[in-house]
Amino acid sequence: MRFPRALTTWKSAVVAAVSATLLAATAAPALAAGDRYLNLHQCVYTNGSYLYTNLLANTPNTPFNTGTNISDTRDTVAKCGPAAPGWRLDPANVSVLSLDRVRGRYLNLHQCVYSNGRFLYTNLLSNTPNTPFNTGTNLSYTPDTTPKCAPGAPGWTLDTANVAVQSLDLASGQFLNLHQCVYSNRYFLYTNLLATTPNAPFNTATHVSGSQDLAARCGPGAAGWAIDAANIAALPLDLGTP
Repeated sequence: MRFPRALTTWKSAVVAAVSATLLAATAAPALAAGDRYLNLHQCVYTNGSYLYTNLLANTPNTPFNTGTNISDTRDTVAKCGPAAPGWRLDPANVSVLSLDRVRGRYLNLHQCVYSNGRFLYTNLLSNTPNTPFNTGTNLSYTPDTTPKCAPGAPGWTLDTANVAVQSLDLASGQFLNLHQCVYSNRYFLYTNLLATTPNAPFNTATHVSGSQDLAARCGPGAAGWAIDAANIAALPLDLGTP
């Protein structure tokens, strides 16, 4: 059967439009000079009693700050502050994860939180030396919907109330606003960066937006917990014009 020219032309236009829509949905964000790599630095410290995880470069507690940044170069060595007296780096859990924004649109932040019955340990990176605790954090053309967490070492279990994945569309705004909320129950600290955990009173405001967030937004915590103000911050990372 021969189709009329007008029908053939219309079908070609529909196919082209659908293809363009699919391409736009999967395309990586347009990159400006200097913003190709998202370098997530995770610094974990111990005081001999518990662990404290920090990913941000701008908390008020500057001796614990990290080198997290967006740059045109890939970071290969974690940058961590020297810590305060009585604290030291826990190198098995320290790493930098450099994500190439040419390779995907969605930053899939997987947060894995573990308990040993005495304190909690938060990890967001997929490449620490302590592989039984590593996560599925990645940059992809598709959003992740299920958190990926390694099983932990003997004596540790996943603390499922605080485990989640947050998929952030880096093409949806100019700023990746990372909010870090840290809580104390007077015995140890708990760090959360995600807005999507089942434990809603501890959730943050991490998101992509057209504007910079200059103050951390943190849930109030649950009974017996208080915000540890020295270690909370919002870090706005400029992704370039989407």
